[in-house]
Amino acid sequence: MRLAFLGDGRMGHVRRWVSYFQGRGHEVLLLSFEDPSGSSFPHRRMRGRLPTMTLAYLSGVPAIRRELARFRPDLVNALYAGGYGTCAALSGYPFVVSALGSDLLIDYPNHPLHRLMIRSNLRKARLVTTDAEILSTVVRDAGVPEQRILKAHFGVDPDIFHPPPNEATRAKPARVISTRNLHPVYGLEDLISAAAVLSGLRFDLCGEGPDRARLTAQAEATAPEAFRFHGKLDAPAVAELLRAATVYVSTSRSDSTSVSLLEAMACGTAPVLSDIPANHEWIEEGVNGLYYPAGDAAALGEAVSRLLEDDSLRASFRKRNLEIIRERGLWQPNMRRVETAFQKLAMKA
Repeated sequence: MRLAFLGDGRMGHVRRWVSYFQGRGHEVLLLSFEDPSGSSFPHRRMRGRLPTMTLAYLSGVPAIRRELARFRPDLVNALYAGGYGTCAALSGYPFVVSALGSDLLIDYPNHPLHRLMIRSNLRKARLVTTDAEILSTVVRDAGVPEQRILKAHFGVDPDIFHPPPNEATRAKPARVISTRNLHPVYGLEDLISAAAVLSGLRFDLCGEGPDRARLTAQAEATAPEAFRFHGKLDAPAVAELLRAATVYVSTSRSDSTSVSLLEAMACGTAPVLSDIPANHEWIEEGVNGLYYPAGDAAALGEAVSRLLEDDSLRASFRKRNLEIIRERGLWQPNMRRVETAFQKLAMKA
């Protein structure tokens, strides 16, 4: 197939998605308004000519159409239902929308213009892919029939994300890890506040973002020796830290399926999560993880303490989570389903 992708070339999810199809022998091209430099696949940087994001996308459509006319794709895949979805809808080619989370969970309900634009893009798409049931529900409610929705997870690579050969090799004293980026939506102030009652632990924060200075200052004021801000790490480095940690924490305020959570589950690291809908597709309270109310640092501290004190509970969580990852959380089987669906659409085009 010849596949053109429209998406933010800085995003790991976008690069990983396009790289999958390139690795399978398909001809690919990424068109991005953001800088995709460093990508291993063919890409073009597009330029919007108007100041706001929505108008910038629209002003870039003629250039996108010219690039697509040269490439002649069998299918266009927009990775984001909003602006990139609109570009795909105006491209003149059959297209698929791949929802990434915030497009449907934040933009869609909170902005009337985005709501109209996204609903139109979803309805016009030949297929909509989602990575969580909460996103599929939004797509159905927008009027897309069930047969045009495919749920496929951004799963994990078991060659990278796997448990340590011996659980006794996990670091001592106990470590708590978060691998979420340092953005407001991920609520990392909860974890830092909880550290005030979790003495003697090390906290590894892996990720980057605009909240780094604020969170670093909070950590210095709360537990100055406890936190390590590692910045953005590659997948093997993240996996190594997960295998050393005892407890994984996600404090997110909004999410679809969290790949960070799946990576922690695959490494056998016991999860404590904010109680938001998407997490319930993967974690059952007391069966394979614990929840706390988002924003309640005291409750988070209590949940982490409970896990640290109960070896058998962590072991039972680990066993169930490894089963779940094998059943439905692996990258390759999920992407093969997407690839098969794309091939069927390309044959009809």
